[in-house]
Amino acid sequence: MSRTIDSFIPEEKFSAFKREDLASHLPHAFEVLPPSCDTLSKTVFHQIQSLKQQCSTNSSLSSKDEDALDDGFMLCDLKIVQRKLKAWHLMFPRIKPFMALKCNPDQNVAHTLGLSPACGFDCASISEIKLALSSTGGNRKRCVYANPQRARADLEQSIKLGIGSMTFDGIEELQKIREVFDNHIEELKENGEEYESLEPPQMILRIVVPDGHSTVPLGEKFGASPDRVELLTEKAFDLGLDVVGVSFHCGSGCHDAEAYGTAIRIAKGAIDIIDSVIVRYNEMDGKKREPCCVLDIGGGYSGVDGIGGDLDRFTAISNDMNEPRFEGTTDEDETAYKVSTVVTPLVEELFPNDSSPIHIISEPGRYFVEAAFVYCARIYSAKVEKETGFRTYYISQGVQGLFKDVLLCDEIFIPIPLMVEEDDNSGTISMVNERSNGTLYESTIFGPSGESFDVVCKSCQLPEMKIGDWLIFDRMGAYTLSIAARDSSLPVRYILGGEGHVERDD
Repeated sequence: MSRTIDSFIPEEKFSAFKREDLASHLPHAFEVLPPSCDTLSKTVFHQIQSLKQQCSTNSSLSSKDEDALDDGFMLCDLKIVQRKLKAWHLMFPRIKPFMALKCNPDQNVAHTLGLSPACGFDCASISEIKLALSSTGGNRKRCVYANPQRARADLEQSIKLGIGSMTFDGIEELQKIREVFDNHIEELKENGEEYESLEPPQMILRIVVPDGHSTVPLGEKFGASPDRVELLTEKAFDLGLDVVGVSFHCGSGCHDAEAYGTAIRIAKGAIDIIDSVIVRYNEMDGKKREPCCVLDIGGGYSGVDGIGGDLDRFTAISNDMNEPRFEGTTDEDETAYKVSTVVTPLVEELFPNDSSPIHIISEPGRYFVEAAFVYCARIYSAKVEKETGFRTYYISQGVQGLFKDVLLCDEIFIPIPLMVEEDDNSGTISMVNERSNGTLYESTIFGPSGESFDVVCKSCQLPEMKIGDWLIFDRMGAYTLSIAARDSSLPVRYILGGEGHVERDD
């Protein structure tokens, strides 16, 4: 049985990427931050300045960039994506991350991670599979089709693309996979194309584990009960499909590190059952099926790594991250590092590196991208209640767009104010440190729709803001652009700050 998923972690897992490597590999250009950008606000202001200067000099701007000055833009720091990958391998040295593209299928992020053989991709759709392949130079072994239930048309495309590893959680899906693969072979035969070397996709059984501590539980939608492992494995073998491993998911936004430990022990039991079925079937039919070789421990990790990967985001400052700092949260439990203190020793206990055939992968999504994006919103309308001083501001994205988690998860978004002044004569802009002696006012921020529920932030304390000022919303990389129902063409600008390259420019 040839391995169709690359779960091996190469020796060069800690290597960073030089600026020129990124520039030649990424589909969209990025800017290396100048040393003057030593805070998030200064970096955002620098981007606004650049856009205005390009407009004033009639430089060639895309329609998206032209809209950015009116409607706002997303800003991505590719340095953070690299640091997160390094932090992952410091915390989880035995576990290869397969980034969950459904969280944020940004091309530059995918291509940044695709440069490293130490990272693969968890794909839930055909568009994500194609992005993963383009990001890795067509390496199908760094892609797993981890959606246990697929439309037949999608399954047909994935098999034509040569994706060799898929999850499943039911008999019907197994039957569909077998039928689609057989039809593909018949089509190749009819067309006189080579088919003898092709093998059916290798199956990874998705099981249900406790996920009550997560923001978005997934167990009701996906996963087989552990008591069905034997039956499903037998059915797969009867259909001529190999089961090579087990996967689970503790739910998106899992807040309990111990949940991963519980799930891994359940998965170990499932692997033992599958291996026993393999032995029994090998004795029955004389085939040489190999033991399970993959355990996929899913996603759900915090966007805060806990060992300094978030430090000095969106700045030109470079910092080491080899020591735990718990930067970005006062609660150690809300970090990926906390999960690693449970998972890393348990993996060594249950699957010793020197004797176990099991290679372990995971599906972090939020972990990689949450901290790598901010949304920069221009205030296009404002109202003031003279009697109370209460302020109301309007921006171009609302709960039907980037801020959908206000409705879905009761998420609270508190903006960072960026006040600017424009010189009427020169057209240049400058940052304003304070207005009204620094007085803060009770404020509400609305999205652009006519719906009364389109409230981005119901109550926050802000200084006096005017039309043309900006609001910065931090940590906006996870499940924002990927699920926005309104205009999905929001401009994204890319920077490379701090230690985003080997030799830092000072």
